[in-house]
Amino acid sequence: MGGSKKRKRKRNEEQRGGTVYSERENPPDFALLASLYPEFHPFVQFLHSHSRPTIDWTDFNATRQLTRVLLHHRHALNWWIPDGNLCPTVPNRCNYIHWLQHLLSSDIIPNTISSDGKFRGFDIGTGASCIYPLLGASLHGWSFVGSDVTNVAIEWAERNVNSNPHISQLIEIRKVQDNASDPCVEVEESVNGDNIALCGSTDVEVAPLPLDLHACENRNYHGPPILVGVVRDDEKFDFCMCNPPFFESLEEAGLNPKTSCGGTSQEMVCPGGERAFITRIIEDSTQLKDQFRWFTSMVGKNQISSTLHQNFGRLELP
Repeated sequence: MGGSKKRKRKRNEEQRGGTVYSERENPPDFALLASLYPEFHPFVQFLHSHSRPTIDWTDFNATRQLTRVLLHHRHALNWWIPDGNLCPTVPNRCNYIHWLQHLLSSDIIPNTISSDGKFRGFDIGTGASCIYPLLGASLHGWSFVGSDVTNVAIEWAERNVNSNPHISQLIEIRKVQDNASDPCVEVEESVNGDNIALCGSTDVEVAPLPLDLHACENRNYHGPPILVGVVRDDEKFDFCMCNPPFFESLEEAGLNPKTSCGGTSQEMVCPGGERAFITRIIEDSTQLKDQFRWFTSMVGKNQISSTLHQNFGRLELP
């Protein structure tokens, strides 16, 4: 059983391009980090002499300090976020960057945008952490536009960029205009499924697109613009990336009691959850197909992947 799992991990690693940041195979040395970063030491738990030190994963302050010291120790990045904002796990975010590097280095879609490996990316919902632009610029010298809606996210993303002057010229933080008042969610039951609408409006009206969002397995996305209305007409990108709002409610977002990564409602929740959000990215791709080489997003639930694959078949492409 153990050998089979190792072979599967190795096969997956080869498929992703060979470099995968694995907690299991390369776990952080908490004792070393505690000795190097005194402010991290109080959060490290030395439970038994024969076991590895650990932290309380349900303590937001502990996970935030761990992210800070890992980014500084392994990537020479200065970083911080305010209380309550989504705290990213460094290995998971590094894996996304490594996977993109492999994808961009392939010739599945010929590269007609960038030269010399200096790729340009668009990070949808970069958040206060701005983690993907920071890692992509630091690891590979990529340039980024990172978008977000809230003033707090924009302010702290800019702080994190400016705290790293060696890469700050590679990253632009862009505010998505949203004039919606305090959002609320209206749910209506129908024989065709749930229709969920977000109260309020945005400055940018996103035109209807070919994908049928009213199918029983889909839910409408009504919110700020994601790509259409944010990407400028004269811009081109090698890829977009996204850590979407995975949940339909804060109650659903809090179902894992074993970890605490924080997260505001804007970061974690949208009507229709990740299915509606990623479906909107798919729709936007039909209008922006000449401005991007790859459209990508993380997906939190396996069952969502199959639905999204089905949605591709409904696109009316030329």
